[in-house]
Amino acid sequence: MKKKSLLLVVVIILGSFLLYSQTTVDSEEIQNEVDEAMKEVQEAMKEVEKETGITVDLNLKGEDYYTKPFMGVYYEDLTMKKARELGYNQFYGILLTGIVKNSPAKYYRLLEEDILMKIDDDKVLDKSKFGKLIDAHYVGDKVKLTIFRDGQQKVIDFMFGARNKIINEKGELVDKPETVKKEEEKIKKKKRLSVGHGGGGWYPIWFMPDFEEFNLMLAELEFQTETFPEKGFLMHGGGGQGNVGKGWFIGGMGAGYSNKETTKHDWTHYVENQEVTKTVSRTAEYKISYGGVTLDKRFALSKKIVGSFGMMLGWGNTQYKIQQYDKNQDLDNFDFGGDLNDQMDNYYDYVSTLKMNNDYMLFQPKFMLMYRILDWLSLRAEAGYMKSYSAKGWKGVWNGESVKVENEPKLDMDGITLVVGPWFGF
Repeated sequence: MKKKSLLLVVVIILGSFLLYSQTTVDSEEIQNEVDEAMKEVQEAMKEVEKETGITVDLNLKGEDYYTKPFMGVYYEDLTMKKARELGYNQFYGILLTGIVKNSPAKYYRLLEEDILMKIDDDKVLDKSKFGKLIDAHYVGDKVKLTIFRDGQQKVIDFMFGARNKIINEKGELVDKPETVKKEEEKIKKKKRLSVGHGGGGWYPIWFMPDFEEFNLMLAELEFQTETFPEKGFLMHGGGGQGNVGKGWFIGGMGAGYSNKETTKHDWTHYVENQEVTKTVSRTAEYKISYGGVTLDKRFALSKKIVGSFGMMLGWGNTQYKIQQYDKNQDLDNFDFGGDLNDQMDNYYDYVSTLKMNNDYMLFQPKFMLMYRILDWLSLRAEAGYMKSYSAKGWKGVWNGESVKVENEPKLDMDGITLVVGPWFGF
């Protein structure tokens, strides 16, 4: 039963493949996939012979794979919009969208955006009709193609080729030279380069938001001219991604940063109706954090280098706190047996705190390059731009009470991000 089932599977695979090989899609990418499928079928046939003793002797490429006429064009149905753009006023024809290298179409100098109107006297109405016209010819057949190019109709001589042959300088069909085969093999290998399987790592992020207005406000409060670095600062975080197929990677990441600066201020206030000036401390504390979901499309540049274009969609939070306090003030013990109101009032002026908070939605387009050092270790570099949006704006709390914020300095999460760090995986 096992042997029969295995044989049935192989027959289904072969039948499906043979049907597929009859299609008229002239695509190098699809053809490479076909070649890979054929290798798998060959392995399956060997397994059938080993298990059952039955020898399967079939033409894996289909009996007409090399005898089927081949032009070497990419094409699509012609739309009215495209016809208007090209100045074409007929209601039939297909649009050539690309030319295959080393093909008859390349030899006879067909071009992208040519409109193929006729093969001999037969109109090419659409893609379906084109396929039927191809099937009606043989390799080596000579025909006349009517095309529309640069506002004019042209008639050119054309000879159908085959996938395993090229047209030489004399206009003859000959077997592909070894140099051409090697070149095509290089293309296939390049297409099979791995884009990686995923992994994770540490994200050291150099973030460059706009601190100018925020620093001007702090300078007015007697902090230094550039309290927080306007050229950027280093955030720390982490993230990971996994391959979900066809070069797409989905993952997540998060990062954060905090810093505090201190200055001195001559505080003039009243104690028991007497004006008193004391030197007190002021602190400015800044915190930022964000995280989100990442989506990237990778492409292989070599066996060890991949690149990607992607985005992060997430959320973020920015906080800052400005506090003034007299840390030199001696505080008496709090006595619940004494006058509670007096004790609370006596020390109220020694601390003044303003807290600001804002939440954001984030969108970050980015570009990444990764170099594989070992199978489990890579070096990753990424550049992006963070764009933030706040629906509710800043919320303020002053000395424990919520207050309305007016004329607040610009301090959002817009800015360039740069990352260079290790990646555990590829």
